[in-house]
Amino acid sequence: MKIDRKIIDNMLALPDEKLWQMLKLLMTANGANPPDKNMDPVSMRKLRAVLTDVTDADIERVMTLMDIYKSTH
Repeated sequence: MKIDRKIIDNMLALPDEKLWQMLKLLMTANGANPPDKNMDPVSMRKLRAVLTDVTDADIERVMTLMDIYKSTH
């Protein structure tokens, strides 16, 4: 799945529980094993802050790293 700024903005509009479900889905779809437990509220606020500040260059780099990870696993 291609991630872009619009997708991130849409995800940020979700409530915490739905955002975490979406992130777990993205991780699983890209070959990662997300933790089963939900994130605590403090961690979710930090995650939202990070996602809010993500640049297009950051997104590109993540997509590259995910491709590398998938090709080695």
